[in-house]
Amino acid sequence: DLTNGEFNLLAALLAAPQRVLTREQLLDASRVYDNEVYDRSIDVQVLRLRRKIEVDPTEPQLILTERGAGYCFNCAVAVLY
Repeated sequence: DLTNGEFNLLAALLAAPQRVLTREQLLDASRVYDNEVYDRSIDVQVLRLRRKIEVDPTEPQLILTERGAGYCFNCAVAVLY
């Protein structure tokens, strides 16, 4: 089960497949903001999400880290209606 924040984070990554999203963009999307949000709080959210969706979270294949830039969902996404 995903938390609301994890769901929103995943939705943001899926909406921009194979594009790097900054921590700030992901914080906005996951609504993690509070009075004292830290730049690294999104890293914790990504780690938790990886633990739930990756086969091996220590060797992520879906959510990749782009050093100094942010995160990227490394998979083509098709939208079906």
